[in-house]
Amino acid sequence: MRRNSLPNLTTISLLSLLLTLPVLAGPPDVAVTGSLTQVDGIDVLRVWGTPQQRGFAHGYLLADTIPSMIDQFLAHGPLGGTTDRYKRYVLPKLARMKVDPRHEAEMRGILEGLEAKLGRSPQIPFLGRALRYDDIVAVNCTSDFIRSGCSSFAAWGDMTADGHTIAGRNMDWPVVPALLDTLIVMVNTPSEDGDDLGWVSVTWPTYVGCLTGMNAEGVSVATHDAGGRPPSGSRGFTPYSWTFRRALESAHPTSAVDDIAQVIRRHTSIVGNNMMMTRPFTGSGTGALVLEFDADQAESGGLTIRRPEEGNTFVVCTNHFRQRSKPTPCRRYAGLTSTLGKIAKSGGSRSVTLDRGWKMLRGVSMDGILTYHSVIFEPNKRLMHVAFTQKGEHAPKCKKVTLDVTELLTGK
Repeated sequence: MRRNSLPNLTTISLLSLLLTLPVLAGPPDVAVTGSLTQVDGIDVLRVWGTPQQRGFAHGYLLADTIPSMIDQFLAHGPLGGTTDRYKRYVLPKLARMKVDPRHEAEMRGILEGLEAKLGRSPQIPFLGRALRYDDIVAVNCTSDFIRSGCSSFAAWGDMTADGHTIAGRNMDWPVVPALLDTLIVMVNTPSEDGDDLGWVSVTWPTYVGCLTGMNAEGVSVATHDAGGRPPSGSRGFTPYSWTFRRALESAHPTSAVDDIAQVIRRHTSIVGNNMMMTRPFTGSGTGALVLEFDADQAESGGLTIRRPEEGNTFVVCTNHFRQRSKPTPCRRYAGLTSTLGKIAKSGGSRSVTLDRGWKMLRGVSMDGILTYHSVIFEPNKRLMHVAFTQKGEHAPKCKKVTLDVTELLTGK
């Protein structure tokens, strides 16, 4: 998947920068309800319709990328290494997971789209067989099996020049070459019945959950792996990226905390996670907070809500619970907290700006692994400023592209 930058462009306008490919015709009597475009060199996959139709478009439009990506991901990524390990360690664990029928339809749709575009079942040399539905599920459960590190901050009110919320996020993960050149922006338009909000995320092909994203009303979420208590049961777990997705589909700014809390308590995670939630700040409440959750449903329904400390209009999140269990020292958490604390004490002479946000993110990239993507959210403006890793560099050091979430979702 190529990422050739457009020349001599510094200001991003969706209408002028989308290199729109025609919606490709599918097999007879089957419409491809999606488009594959670029914004300043970043691939943007936009899908609509039923879950099956969205998945079909996903697989059909990315058919030239998905088989080789999955082959290399399994051969050299954290799930595979050997076919025996994949068969004995990964696939049996899928039985512990609970798959929402909508997500199953979408993932089966991906496989159907691949087969329709390629004219055959896609072959995976590492597995010595054709790609199966379970393999796509396994990719979507990767984050539940492999733990990693991430960092986020958010500020609002007197911490920002306009009083609006600004939030930054690094997604750090072990280096998997197959993923480095296949990062995409995924645009899920609102559901046809209007019950689910549209949302935009940064992801990989076949990954239908959410690691980092913003919805149509400016609510954003970002994942941060955390330890958490061991699960009280043995199965029926929801891959946490799907919980994050449901959070985006459900959360409205004024009721976001309750909306997301209900989602988390309905979907038991096999592992612990910190969800940094940000939203537009309009003068009351908070612009962000952290939802700490794990598989211990006996403890407050599996969820503890961490709000900003008294008097603060900022919050920081890394890979450790701060309230649900005894806090663990973290250099990244301490560094971000210190920087924001100094800005808060500056008496208004300093504020969290876009440039300062990128500098803060550069300071918390994790050595030994790689910052795959970094995003700075401006929820009040419905903007996502995105950077992807390039040539092995941590993402916040790389090219930045501004995405207008409203324009992406409406196509206008």
